[in-house]
Amino acid sequence: MGNASRFESISLTNQAVLLGLADLASEGETPVQTHNVRQHCKQRLSGVDTEVVGTISEADVIRSLYRLEEEELVEEVPAAETSPTGKGRPAYALAVESDTVHDGVADDLVEGARD
Repeated sequence: MGNASRFESISLTNQAVLLGLADLASEGETPVQTHNVRQHCKQRLSGVDTEVVGTISEADVIRSLYRLEEEELVEEVPAAETSPTGKGRPAYALAVESDTVHDGVADDLVEGARD
């Protein structure tokens, strides 16, 4: 399956989350937890005018990361630390190169994130 068709089947919200994770990976900030991905997406994509409606919630990010993991674009990294209740938050990293993501996601998302 080519990169273009691989990304065409992914919703714009999922592409936005993937792009956010790719940006963080390029900055050496991965693996990263969902709340940090959400914060980055909100900051970087605030000026994007696409079908992504409203703000991306943490629940949207979690659903997107699960979907992207199924597509083998993202991988869950076991939590290094656990909370007092014994549950650690999972962290995520790209399973593909950042350039592959930037080349594959919708141009509107990439251009809006660069502005």
